[in-house]
Amino acid sequence: MSNENPFGPSPKALATIKKYKNNIHCYPSWIPETLKEKCAIYNNVSPHNISVSAGSYELINLITSFFVGEDEEIITFDNTFMAYNYSAKRNGRKCTIVKMSGPHYDLNDLVPLCNKKTKAIFFANPNNPTGTFINHLSLRKLLISIPNNIFVISDEAYIEYVTDGSYPNSVELQKEFPNLIILRTFSKIYGLAGIRIGYGIASKDVVEKLDQVRLLRSVNALAEKAGEAAIEDVDYVNLSAKHNAIERDKLFTELTELGFNVVPSQANFLYIPFNNNHDKDKVVQALAEQGLIVCDLTIFGHDKSIRISIGTQDANLRVIDCLSKIN
Repeated sequence: MSNENPFGPSPKALATIKKYKNNIHCYPSWIPETLKEKCAIYNNVSPHNISVSAGSYELINLITSFFVGEDEEIITFDNTFMAYNYSAKRNGRKCTIVKMSGPHYDLNDLVPLCNKKTKAIFFANPNNPTGTFINHLSLRKLLISIPNNIFVISDEAYIEYVTDGSYPNSVELQKEFPNLIILRTFSKIYGLAGIRIGYGIASKDVVEKLDQVRLLRSVNALAEKAGEAAIEDVDYVNLSAKHNAIERDKLFTELTELGFNVVPSQANFLYIPFNNNHDKDKVVQALAEQGLIVCDLTIFGHDKSIRISIGTQDANLRVIDCLSKIN
């Protein structure tokens, strides 16, 4: 339901957790330097460009509360990850919401809304919950078009599942545009959602500020060690990504043939909008009766739509079998 990896945690990360479980009476590092170094190597950047956090949401909250002043504002889209708007409200910051005409972003819609009060732009790429994405040219055009004192936060929680070659090389763009902040997480393909570990890629100045305002030792000891092992578990990531690509295509094709309006996805889930809530509720209920839980996006303020996580082959077949009987 929450787009977890159906294969569970990275085996190397799990083995590392077991190895260090007897040391949890000791405090973790003030700053997880080894994890920063490994994240830096993985992304071909300096450790000075890495800020490690207790999940990417911690970085979203830090940016909103410390990079955006009380009289400033952020901009985001309406049908995207709800954490951006929630964080703004939590911290008493104004949040301008751009309405999407469909499942895709149009970054051109953001530019006219930028003003002297605008401090940050947030979006997920690929987008959650629609699975659509912004390509390299679109992101670069946005960065060129707006003032360089406005932070652009690209939340790339699902980047490892992307198969489209036009997806941005955001790390290279960040070297050109210091106002770009990239968010990554260990919660999805690495299977570590329950222990809260993520990181950001940004300019040295931004990282230094993030590390200054981050709660010391917010990254717990097991999360730190699990992250170190997970980011080096290349075989597991490749296996998970390959499975997702195959099953995503199969599920998309089967659901489309059943008559559902499925949006093509670059993530590990599929987005299905409906004409009305009655049809949506019928699908959600039928799946629930078979023990198949999907995300009814009403809880995020979006009626008439659901998000289906890509599961195991067996789970995906059960989804198709169930929906073939009610559609």
